[in-house]
Amino acid sequence: MKFLRILCLVVGGFLVLDTIVVCFLSNYNLGVILPAVLGAPLLLLGLFWPWMDVGFWLFLRRFILVCYGLGCLFLLFLGSLMLRAIDRGDHGDYDALIVLGAAVHGDRVTWVLSNRLDTAYDYAVVHPETILVVSGGQGDGESVTEASAMARYLTHRGLDPSRILLEDRAESTAENFAFSKAIIDETLGSDASIGFVTTRFHVFRAGAVARKGGIAARGLGAPDVWYIALNNFLRECVGICWYTLKGWI
Repeated sequence: MKFLRILCLVVGGFLVLDTIVVCFLSNYNLGVILPAVLGAPLLLLGLFWPWMDVGFWLFLRRFILVCYGLGCLFLLFLGSLMLRAIDRGDHGDYDALIVLGAAVHGDRVTWVLSNRLDTAYDYAVVHPETILVVSGGQGDGESVTEASAMARYLTHRGLDPSRILLEDRAESTAENFAFSKAIIDETLGSDASIGFVTTRFHVFRAGAVARKGGIAARGLGAPDVWYIALNNFLRECVGICWYTLKGWI
C-alpha cells in the first residue's frame, strides 16, 4: 500500500507539473490541460491516503485505483493502434503525397509542422516523380494560410515549386483529404496512388478519416516535438474516442 501511495504522489505530481511547464512552451489546448486533469486526483489521493482506510473512503480509494488501472489499459490499447499505423506507408511509392497542415504562428510554421514538411521533403528527394499537396486553410492567429506557409518552407529548402500544389481551404482532417483528393484527381487522374504525412501520433486517426471518406491513402509518420509528446498522445486518445462516437472514423 505504501508503494501505491508513493506511485500516486509521483505520477500525479509529474502530470500536474507537465501541464504547468507546457503551458509556458506551447499553445493552450486540450492536450496541455489533460495531464493535470488526470494527475490532480492521483495527487490528492496520495496526499489523503492515510485518512482513507475505512468505510466509504476506503471504497472510494479502491474505486479510483481500479478506474485508473482500466484507463491505463485502454490507453495502452490505443497506443498500440497508433504504433502499428506509424510505419505502414514509409516504403510506398506514391504519385502524390498530401501533407496535412498544423498551426502556423503568424506566417511561420511551427516545430510540429516543420517536422511534417521535413519528412515530406525527404520523401520527395528520394521519389522525384511524386508531387506534394500541402493542405491547410487559415485559422485564428495565422496571417496566411497553412498551405502557403508550407509551400514557402519547402521551396526555401530547395524543392521545385512545380512539384507543390496548394490546398488552402481545409479546416479539418476530413477536408484536408477531400479537397486534396479533388486536386489530385484533376491533376493526375483518379487512379493516382496517394500517401499522406502527419505527425506519428496522428497517423492512425488520419488514415481512418481518409478511409471513411473513400480515399485509399497510407501514412508517413513525422517526429513529434519531444516535450509535448505526452500531451499530444493524451489529446489524440480523446480524439480517437470522439471521432469513433461521432461516426467520423
